[in-house]
Amino acid sequence: HDRCAGEEDGDGRRALRREPRRDALAERLGQTGREREFAHRQAAASLRDWMRAAGMTVGIDAVGNVTGHYPAENQAAKTLIVASHYDTVRNAGRYDGMLGVVAAIGCVHVLHQRGTRRPFALEVVGFADEEGVRFGATLLGSRALAGTFDPKLLDSRDGAGTSMRDALTAFGLHPGNI
Repeated sequence: HDRCAGEEDGDGRRALRREPRRDALAERLGQTGREREFAHRQAAASLRDWMRAAGMTVGIDAVGNVTGHYPAENQAAKTLIVASHYDTVRNAGRYDGMLGVVAAIGCVHVLHQRGTRRPFALEVVGFADEEGVRFGATLLGSRALAGTFDPKLLDSRDGAGTSMRDALTAFGLHPGNI
């Protein structure tokens, strides 16, 4: 049974759990080609599931960033963004990037379990393709969020000759909206 970070242990302690599904995804995200694409898709789906379970409204943007929104006490409140990346590279460490996303989800999960709202909204973001393994361009997800993504990058090609634009479209995203 995969558990969301922040769930109670039998003795009442809260802990970041070792989750077999997350561990396997972390290893496979270090792969290349179709295996990497499949693992990336699975990782995004897992993040969306964990965010929903933590009480967040979930989305995915045009570059593949997974977002979870937890509203504030007041709808007009500002938003605090907590983010890290969910891709990785070989030998980067089991939780390279992913730990930041999962820890943030765990914090929101605890707030949700307690029925607590903060004076600010929380936006948890799992950045897509920060490592730049496939197209040689780094920080794609965070650049998209910050508004500094260079549209010329969409013409970059991977080792198989696939453009970033085509890869994002095949993934079900809309690169023209970045």
